[in-house]
Amino acid sequence: MTRVVLLMSLVVVVGLFGCASHEIKPLAPQPIDAYVIRQNVNNVTIAAEPFNTREKVEKVFTIDLTEEGYVPVLSVMENQSGDNILLLRDEIELVDSGGNVLKHVPANVMVEKFEKNKMAYALLGFGIFSYMSAEEANKKMKSDWSSKEMPAEKVLIPYRRTHGVVYFELGKGLATLPNSTLNVPLRNMRTGEAHSAQLRLLEGIPVPDVGATPQE
Repeated sequence: MTRVVLLMSLVVVVGLFGCASHEIKPLAPQPIDAYVIRQNVNNVTIAAEPFNTREKVEKVFTIDLTEEGYVPVLSVMENQSGDNILLLRDEIELVDSGGNVLKHVPANVMVEKFEKNKMAYALLGFGIFSYMSAEEANKKMKSDWSSKEMPAEKVLIPYRRTHGVVYFELGKGLATLPNSTLNVPLRNMRTGEAHSAQLRLLEGIPVPDVGATPQE
């Protein structure tokens, strides 16, 4: 009987330590022409891929972010304009199918929803060791999601390709995601002209290229 209890305790502890870990997985974008959702605006191509299912999210972010209503949107950008193009993350907007305008949610804010409860692990596991395990998992989670996040300011260098993830909160079920529109403002750093790529998500058809009308 004692042996059975000990075995069960070990199983619980192993389970706790497994849950209190965070595996960092690579984010490897495809060539930009491989994305169905893309648009060329004045020789700058912007492609988008929403991670909108549990399977897709867990392959890259380990945890199902959609469970709490978050959707990471990968943006892949290729600049063939010959000029430096400025992209400001906080100007990117997602207009959902209900007409709501959503802004980027910083990775560190999102992490708070998914943090491991350190005190609970300490009480149920091996005290300070379980506490430290949960704390380490939280640090790795924050580092992982932040490293994949698009920086606050991004300069698109001519004839280069780059990428970054923008996080949005749509609510559980992501009901308003289909046919939402991702607006990505772009500013030519030489001429000062501002344009915007507008990508309709989840339609499954290519977005037409445009010579965008300069914004005010």
